[in-house]
Amino acid sequence: MRVMVMRPIFKPEGISNPDFVLYPYHIFHLRLFYKRLGRSDRVFDYFAYVDLYRLGAERGDGFIDLYEWDVEERSVMEPLVDYEEAKMKAFESAITWGNSRVVSWWLPRIEIIREAQAYKVFWIFEKNGEKFLMDSLDGKEFSLEKLVGKEGRKCKGAWCR
Repeated sequence: MRVMVMRPIFKPEGISNPDFVLYPYHIFHLRLFYKRLGRSDRVFDYFAYVDLYRLGAERGDGFIDLYEWDVEERSVMEPLVDYEEAKMKAFESAITWGNSRVVSWWLPRIEIIREAQAYKVFWIFEKNGEKFLMDSLDGKEFSLEKLVGKEGRKCKGAWCR
């Protein structure tokens, strides 16, 4: 299976080929056009990273580099959020951010400049006999046992996020 992956910045040290899981995102580069009475119009660029599993949005500084990877299907998490929900979440996030920077009587007109569905890499590795996950974009490590508990995940099914 071929997928787009956000460029990993961090990787576990001393481990040549760690396992990984790919976490789904939709990335938007949006342009916001604000009309203002008696003042010059304003234009802002906004980069939204929408989590397709929990429907959260983060603002980015730019459009992250993407690479194409060939991976096994079992390494890829399925998105729980469809494109329209992701787009609306990106717009909502952009409007909230833009409205904190400019005073206007109207909501901005929004154009999608660029967009892509991509995956964030979470490395899976073992350290001192314990399994860990590492976020490839910020380098934070999480104990797998603490995340899912000693007996594994208790909640199963579509309602467990």
